[in-house]
Amino acid sequence: MSEPVNTSPLDAFTGRIAPTRVSFFYQIGLGIVALTMVLLPLIYVALIAGVVQLVWWHLQNDASIFNHVHGRGAILALVIYVGPAIAGAIFILFLVKPLFSRSAKPVPSFKVEPEAEPLLFGFVAKICQLVGAPVPREIRLDTQVNASAGFRRGWWSFFGNDLVLVIGLPLAAGMTSRQVAGVLAHEFGHFAQGAGMRFSYIIRRMNGWFARVVYERDHWDDKLEEWAQIDNLGLKAIFMLAKGGVWVGRKVLWCLMHVGNAISCFMSQQMEFDADSYEAKVAGSTEFARTAERLRLLSVAHGAAMNDAYQTFQTKELPDDLPALVAWREQMMPAEVRENLEKQVAESKTQWNQTHPADPDRVKAALALKAEGVFHQNSPASTLFTDFTATCQAVTRHYFKHELDLATDKMQFRSAAKMMEDRQSADDSDKQLDLFFNKHFHFLRMKPVETRHPGSWREARDQMQAAEAGYVTLLTQYGQLQEKQAKQGIGADLIEGQFTLPTPGEFALTASSSATAKSCLKQTQDQIFALGNQMAVYENAALRRLGAALEWRLTHAENEGQATHIQHLLTAQNALAQVLPDLMHATRASRSLRLLFDNARNHHDGYALERHVKAVSLRIEVAANRCISMLGDAAHPYLENRPPIAQVLNLPEKDENEYARAFKLANVCAEALIPLFVRLMGDLCGIALAAEKELEEAPLTNPYAPPTPAPEMAAPSQPNPDLGLPAPNFNP
Repeated sequence: MSEPVNTSPLDAFTGRIAPTRVSFFYQIGLGIVALTMVLLPLIYVALIAGVVQLVWWHLQNDASIFNHVHGRGAILALVIYVGPAIAGAIFILFLVKPLFSRSAKPVPSFKVEPEAEPLLFGFVAKICQLVGAPVPREIRLDTQVNASAGFRRGWWSFFGNDLVLVIGLPLAAGMTSRQVAGVLAHEFGHFAQGAGMRFSYIIRRMNGWFARVVYERDHWDDKLEEWAQIDNLGLKAIFMLAKGGVWVGRKVLWCLMHVGNAISCFMSQQMEFDADSYEAKVAGSTEFARTAERLRLLSVAHGAAMNDAYQTFQTKELPDDLPALVAWREQMMPAEVRENLEKQVAESKTQWNQTHPADPDRVKAALALKAEGVFHQNSPASTLFTDFTATCQAVTRHYFKHELDLATDKMQFRSAAKMMEDRQSADDSDKQLDLFFNKHFHFLRMKPVETRHPGSWREARDQMQAAEAGYVTLLTQYGQLQEKQAKQGIGADLIEGQFTLPTPGEFALTASSSATAKSCLKQTQDQIFALGNQMAVYENAALRRLGAALEWRLTHAENEGQATHIQHLLTAQNALAQVLPDLMHATRASRSLRLLFDNARNHHDGYALERHVKAVSLRIEVAANRCISMLGDAAHPYLENRPPIAQVLNLPEKDENEYARAFKLANVCAEALIPLFVRLMGDLCGIALAAEKELEEAPLTNPYAPPTPAPEMAAPSQPNPDLGLPAPNFNP
């Protein structure tokens, strides 16, 4: 059963749906879980009261210590008496603080008005009517692969029907109207049961509160860390005691958080099944499975699109239509990625500690309903919007500017079409790289490409083939040694920062000492150097082959523009190849810096750690700035008008602190310059492969000799000894 494409979505709904009934015992169970979630913070309050009572008992009963000391002993007694009281007061402060902790107010997503999108608002109202849920007072749009409905003003809307609906535009870009109708029916299905809606809200808010207060840190946490580093031993002991108490308090909260999560998971899973039933009743049981698949694929595509945006952000560019980029990434997704995703989903099982059931169980439950659905229109969901492209562009800009807080006035927004074209070219470049090197490419092993006599290409190719088998083994060892070196470098930085490594083997070290770290690093570097000499046979042959084919293409270019493009590629490749060691040094040092920051709270000497963190930050800045300086005027071959690479990089502002600068510079190295080098190599390989194909098909004459005027009786051309028959069964 299907509706004509030109039928209005509002006229395509047929019939009504029966509300999903839940048992009385289910409602009672949901209420008990909600009540328990409220009681958990009360247990925490009781703990605070117990600590207050303990400190008060100490002050009342331990004052007798002063009756047995005289002289200097009185000072020690004062410390013993007052110290626990001060530490206890700090402990109580940190225990009370989470009760008043408020989450940061999120930036609201893009709001649309009914008069701007009448069809969308009518569509939503129709679904609410079918499901039996309140019609939302606001509809907002974002760039996520999701939709959600909730109380518009939080607790202030708890006792009313003041709802807000948020729709992720990638859903509309990559789904049919029928599938989006099902997704919205699921979201409003949570609100079809008034009591269940409110109980579930309490459960989610309590779980969220516990998670926030367990893991969130603020200014007072930093202050306590600073106080614990004081030189005075007496005060240091007091603050260390308070710090230990805070750690215990957070562990108690951690336990309560997991208890709350455990007791609410089963009910949360059941609520999802109930909401799924509404989706099946609106869109149909069979469509439920297809919608679940679309959600998975679009979620993976969203990650790829965000990665695209992140890479172009490093060169001050952003896509102007993120939903379109997501939909395109889903369409271009390789078959093997789809197959692997479906395999993972098929093997997934619902776990007791998960808030959502596994997809196979949800699909099975929806199919068991055998619901035909009341909405079957399969037109693109984008038709629900008055001007979908303009809306996507406005929401995309809002997302980057307000939700990610990016300085969009300093960014260049590239059209989605050009972004897709550029990303497709980058993907094609990767394929050409794999073809030329037969998937045995490592960017760190590449040197500047130099053009050579074209006649040497076949000999170089044969040398590559002869050395390939051994090179595969060497390349595997090289990759392992590189990762080992990276781990040892991080371990050495942690040790230099005066951390003790409880398990040195985790960092490929034999002991937690500076001397051992230096020795292990030196040994690994020597192994990499020795291995590199063996790998050079294959790599030098590859560079000779590449240079020879490119020289032939330059001398036989179809037009001046093609030759100029190749020269720009070569210039950029040569510049980047020379700075690869510095790029990797900055990237690896940033991993050390991140780990130093992550473990800062466990350090015993904040000042010593700060000195080392500054030293690591300086290493990153020196290496990255040296790279940028050495790039000189090398043009960026993929940007309009080919500006210098160094000028288009998204470098940190001068007023940013040294740590922010270091991380941003490292990101430029890892996310802009290294990918650019790999793409340059791929494009050069693609040009070389095309040239080799022409060379394979060329007659056994010297195609490199310039044409000469024909005499009265021309001598036969001499075959070029470098041009033999193609290698048997070789497919580049």
